[in-house]
Amino acid sequence: MKRPLVFYSISLSLGCLFALLFLDNIAAAILIAAFFLIILFFTLEIKFFMVNVLFFLFGVFSFYLYFNINVQSPVQVRILEKKNYYFIGNFKGREIILKGKTEGLQEGQKIKAYGKFQKEFNIGSGVIGSYNLTEYKYYKKDFIYYSHELKNNIYEKFRKIIGEDKAALVMALCYGETDYISQEQMSEFQKLGIIHAVSVSGFHMVIIYEVLEYMAGLKIAIIVSLFYVFFTGMAAATMRSFIMILIFKLSKVFFKEYDSISSLSLSALILMAFKPYYVVNLGFDLSFLATLGILLYNKKIYRKLYKLPEKLASSISLTFSSQVFSLPYIAFTIQNFSYGFILGNLFLIPLFSIIIVLGNAALCSYHIEILFKYICAIINLVFTVIEGASIIALKLCPEVVYLRYRDGLMIIAVFISFVMYKKGYKKFKYIPAACVILMVLQGYSLFTSITFVSKNSGEAVVVKKGLDKVMICNYNYLDVNWISDIKVQQSVNKIITNPHKNFVYNLNTSSYLKVNETLENCGAITLYTGNRKFKFFTDKNSNSYVIIFNMLFKIK
Repeated sequence: MKRPLVFYSISLSLGCLFALLFLDNIAAAILIAAFFLIILFFTLEIKFFMVNVLFFLFGVFSFYLYFNINVQSPVQVRILEKKNYYFIGNFKGREIILKGKTEGLQEGQKIKAYGKFQKEFNIGSGVIGSYNLTEYKYYKKDFIYYSHELKNNIYEKFRKIIGEDKAALVMALCYGETDYISQEQMSEFQKLGIIHAVSVSGFHMVIIYEVLEYMAGLKIAIIVSLFYVFFTGMAAATMRSFIMILIFKLSKVFFKEYDSISSLSLSALILMAFKPYYVVNLGFDLSFLATLGILLYNKKIYRKLYKLPEKLASSISLTFSSQVFSLPYIAFTIQNFSYGFILGNLFLIPLFSIIIVLGNAALCSYHIEILFKYICAIINLVFTVIEGASIIALKLCPEVVYLRYRDGLMIIAVFISFVMYKKGYKKFKYIPAACVILMVLQGYSLFTSITFVSKNSGEAVVVKKGLDKVMICNYNYLDVNWISDIKVQQSVNKIITNPHKNFVYNLNTSSYLKVNETLENCGAITLYTGNRKFKFFTDKNSNSYVIIFNMLFKIK
C-alpha cells in the first residue's frame, strides 16, 4: 500500500465522525460506516483492511473516551481563557465552561474547584460541559501561570510604547492572544482575507523555526519552537506545523526519504488521537486543507507562472493553492469569503512576517529596556507601512461575499471536472461552463421578488429584480452589524435607509412599493401591482413573495 498513513488518518477521522453522528442519527452513522468499510474491503488487501478497521475503531473509542468522563467535585482545573461572563478551563485535557463563583480567577491559574458539573457538549470546541463553581482554592503557581502573566505584562509594555491598537496586533500575531483585537480590526482582516494571520498558526511556526535554525542551529531551534508552541496555547495549526517540521528534520538526520503527504497524515493521526473533536474543528480542518492544497498544487501553479518574477509567482501560487480545498469547506461552514485574500496575502503577509520576528525578538529582550524600546521603534515603523498598505488594499478589495451550500457544491464539481479532464476524460470540460451559467442564473431574478426580514434586532425589506438587489431599512432602528449581515446574506448591492413617510420605490411599470410609515415601530409597507393592493407589517412578516404578471405569490 502506497502511503498507508493517509488511509490510517482517514480511517481514524471517520471513526471520530461515526461516533459524533451516532449521538444524533444512529441510522446515518451506521450507513456511512458501512459504506466506508465496504469500499475498503473491496479495494485493499485483507491485512491492510484489518489495520484500517482498527484505526476506525480507535477513532470511535477516542471520541467516546474524550466526551464521556466522570467529573466529580472537587476537581483540578487549569484556567485557559476569560470570556464575557464565564471562563474556559482545562480538566484532564478536556475543556469545560466555568460559571458561578468565578471572581478573582486569572488565566493560567490551576485551581481545586468545588461545585457541580453538567454535561453540555460543544463538539467543535471540545467542550464537555459546564461546571458551576461554589468554591475554589489555588494551587502553587507554575510555568504556565507565569507564561500567562508574562503575556499580560508584555502587552502593557507594548501598549505604553506603541499604543493600544498596535499592541493588540502584536499580541495576536506573535503570541496568539486575540482578546485584545477590536471588532473593527477583525473586520478589516476578514475583508483582506488574512484572518489566519491574526492567531498563531502554521504560518507563524514556520517563520519562527526558520529564523531560529538560521541563528542557533537544529537542536536549539526544535527546543525553542516546542516552547513557543506551549507559550502560544498549543493551537491545532501550530501543533500540526511543529510535528511536520520535526518529522522533516528527523528524516534528514536518519537519512530517510521525506514524504510531505504522509507527514501531514501522521500529524493528523497524533492530534486526533488526543483531541478527537478536531475532526469538526474549524481551525484544525482549515489548516489541514490549506496545507494539503499547498502540498499538491503549489508547485504546479508556480510552474504556470514562470513568466512572472520569482517571488511574486511564489506568493501567488502559495495563495491560490491554499484555497483549493479550503474554499469549498468555507462554503459549507463559515460561508463568508473575501476575494481580497489575493491582495492581502501578496502585500500584507510579508510585512506581518517581519512583525512576527520582531515581536518575538522583543519577548526575548523583555528585561533589556533599551533593546526592547529599540525593537518597538522598528515595529512602529513597520506598522506605519502596514497601515498605508492596508488603506490602499481595503479600497481595492471587494466586499466580503456570502457563500451558500450550492456554491460549495459547484466549486467541488469544477475541481472534479478539472482532475477528470487531466486524466483524459475530455467531456468534463463542459462542467465549469455549466457551473458558471448556473451561478449567473442564481444571481439574476427573472421575476421581481420581495423578502421581508424580521428578527429581534429589527426589520427590513429586500427587493430583487434582474441583477438589482435593494434593501429598505431604518438605519436608526437597526444596528449596523445586523444591516451588514443582511447585506451579505442577501447579496444586496444598494441600501435605502431612513425612508420618509409615503416613500415610493418602483418595481416595474405597473408595480411599486409604498412605505406608509418609517420602519421604526412597526413599519407598514403597501404593494401596488396592477389594480391590486397588498399591505404588510414588517414586524409580523419574515416571508418571501414573487410578482408574476401583476399577481403576488408567496414562496416562503
